[in-house]
Amino acid sequence: MVRILKLFIFLLFFPSILFSQGVSLSGYVTGNDSSSVTGATITLGGTTFGTVTDKKGFYKINKIKPGTYTVNVSFLGFETQERSIDILNEDSHADFSLSESNIDLNEVVITGTKSEKTLKNVPVLTQVISARKMLELGITNVADALQNMVPGLNVSHNGTLIKVTLQGMEAKYVLFLIDGERIAGEVDGDINYSMLNLENIDRIEIIKGASSSLYGSNAIGGVINIITKKINEPFDAKFYSRYSKYNELYSGGTIALKKGIIGSRTSINYNHTDGYDVTPETPHDWTQTPYTSYQISQKFEITPSSKLSFTPYFTYYQFERGNVSARPVHDLYTDLSGGLKGQYYFSKSSIDFSYYRDRYNTYTVLEQLNNKRDTASYDFIQTLRTQGNFHLSDKNNLIAGLEYNIERLFTTRVEGGAKNASEAVFYLQEDIRFGERWELIAGIRTGSHSNYGFNAAPKISAMFKQGFLNFRASAGTGFRSPDLKQLYFYFDHFGEFFVIGNPQLKPESSKYISGSMEFSRPWNNTSVTVYRNLLSDMITERIISLPDAVETTYQYENVASASVNGIDLLSKQKVFKGVWLNAGYSFVHALDNETGLQLYNTAKHSGNISADYNFRKMNYSFTAQLYCQLMGQRIYQNPDGTTGYDRPYSSWRLTISQEYKWLRISTGVDNIFGVVIPQNYDFTSPGRRFFVGMNIDFGKIK
Repeated sequence: MVRILKLFIFLLFFPSILFSQGVSLSGYVTGNDSSSVTGATITLGGTTFGTVTDKKGFYKINKIKPGTYTVNVSFLGFETQERSIDILNEDSHADFSLSESNIDLNEVVITGTKSEKTLKNVPVLTQVISARKMLELGITNVADALQNMVPGLNVSHNGTLIKVTLQGMEAKYVLFLIDGERIAGEVDGDINYSMLNLENIDRIEIIKGASSSLYGSNAIGGVINIITKKINEPFDAKFYSRYSKYNELYSGGTIALKKGIIGSRTSINYNHTDGYDVTPETPHDWTQTPYTSYQISQKFEITPSSKLSFTPYFTYYQFERGNVSARPVHDLYTDLSGGLKGQYYFSKSSIDFSYYRDRYNTYTVLEQLNNKRDTASYDFIQTLRTQGNFHLSDKNNLIAGLEYNIERLFTTRVEGGAKNASEAVFYLQEDIRFGERWELIAGIRTGSHSNYGFNAAPKISAMFKQGFLNFRASAGTGFRSPDLKQLYFYFDHFGEFFVIGNPQLKPESSKYISGSMEFSRPWNNTSVTVYRNLLSDMITERIISLPDAVETTYQYENVASASVNGIDLLSKQKVFKGVWLNAGYSFVHALDNETGLQLYNTAKHSGNISADYNFRKMNYSFTAQLYCQLMGQRIYQNPDGTTGYDRPYSSWRLTISQEYKWLRISTGVDNIFGVVIPQNYDFTSPGRRFFVGMNIDFGKIK
């Protein structure tokens, strides 16, 4: 046994011994004005190697095996650059000069195809929000980032609960992922968005429309994939804090180290607010409930060789809601997630494997019993996956994957206690490029569900390039299995109304088609997308009659079909050096075919406009943004079954951010004109609020 273990360890680390005799690649990264670009990321395609530039713009990657590599250099505010470099049997040198731009179509994304592709070459239209951009604009949470930067995505607040809709589809039809993995703890499809720590995020990728062929159930309306940061620097430490009215505090920090084949990143963040209420007529139902939360994350990256990597990680999160009710109880939530990812490169192909688990707990805290925790529910998910990315030729790539998902739900509101579901999945996708203009992606995902048997979701996407125009089209089917709450729920809301599940529910299905045209020049990027999504067997709550029932009773039923038609417009226009205008508009006609009414929680018209000014000189940068969110009338259902409406509104925000070497100071005012609409569900601002934030990058202090 000992001999076998020694042999395994030798085989695991033998490649690193082999490659330790390799050569290096080094050089400088500068801007248009020859100034150094500090913090630019350099990666070698087909390997685990990567690094960042120091304060002089210098980089160096060691232990490279001779060969031909694609080097990718990226930094926010500059156009990403790719170059093929031949590494010979001696140290090599390569300098890069980046062009300043607010439009970066060379940025690498993965969500739309489950493989690395540049934005301009993805047949599935993808929107990217970078962490640095959110930092510059003083945005502190993912929900605000999505609301402010993604036309057609609407966010509404109710106390500490946040609800999201995308292209007229509720969050239960949108799949939220972290590095490709599901997030536990959904409430009507919405996750606890405060769990998503911006300090760990590199970027957010948004795919609108059906993506079930790669991602399965819940991806009828789209996919939002949060990509976390890699560990590329020998030492990196950051601290951030933002303070606003009502003692609203976001604070935290990270420390990352990399030595040899091992890298580590530890993150801690803390959030708190005293809450506020713009509806004094309901003193026990605040607009924003007080809360305190914290999160600890740990991630390791182990690279025994240039071809092999392992990434173990875990996160612990706790959220405690303040009590403003007349009852001596309040809610507390915890989440513990973790897993292991691995990747092995061979030639221009790779094999990925991963294991992931996530348990989200809900407790009722009994204040009169010394704050005893009583378990109200837990949601537990596990995923085991392996995927092959096969480079068949320069114009043909194939992806094949196997996946097994397990979910277990326990809640006092489910009859019979804990319930389970599982699914075995196989998916296949081929990416073919015809010449320099045409690209086609076709895929299918098949699954065997423990409750519903076999399902399949095919999809096809195509792109045609003509000069500075890109044309894209997609068509596919989607499905969504009823979640365990919809099947088995039994909820008494303080005697006011009941919600009960339905074990006879059928899966929902959809047919989706979209087309888009993108105009792209260095001074302008504009895209127009039209789409149609048809849903069948839609699961909705319907009032039913029960013998001897006094309260209104709702039950989940497959009684509705819906059609969602819409147009999305997104445009960036350079006015002159450093000044850009941005505009987004979304029209959504989401119709309940049974009632003929607009789907609940949707707005036909929404949009945003902003003016950005960016200035960068040597070690100093200045960013200013004037932003306006526009929201049309929104429809929702009252607890008594009647229909309510939220009035249209506009909200303005000004943010100014300055960075010098290792220090960034952000100031601004949210809701400039002090708009307050107490009767609205989707706009809960208490009026004008000033904020100030600070970020310190200790890695730059030398």
